[in-house]
Amino acid sequence: MALTTEQIIPLLSEIIENNPNSIEAKVAIEARDYHEDIPAFFTDLLQYGCVSGLVSSFIYTRHTHQFFDEHYIEIENIRCDLEESLVQPIQIKGELKNFFAWLAFEETARKIANDIGLEL
Repeated sequence: MALTTEQIIPLLSEIIENNPNSIEAKVAIEARDYHEDIPAFFTDLLQYGCVSGLVSSFIYTRHTHQFFDEHYIEIENIRCDLEESLVQPIQIKGELKNFFAWLAFEETARKIANDIGLEL
């Protein structure tokens, strides 16, 4: 059975409450603010990525740079975990801070979607 927006909102709110300054919280806030259809937010983000403009706080490079600087340690942990699972270094496409901000946001969204049981 697919989760509805109404079922997902409390799960996202819990993520935000438990760790308000984390990348998970930032993803949960963006998803929760996508009132119409939260499952569609995750589907679209994981299919088209941040490059699509879906994440309004990531449209301008200055915002992705700020996000990168604020969450550098978390981003570095995500990068290391991905490289370990892929058994190769990540190939950076484009500008470094922007690339890793988007990557961390997308990977965290994937984790949240899996953790809350979204059927994507």
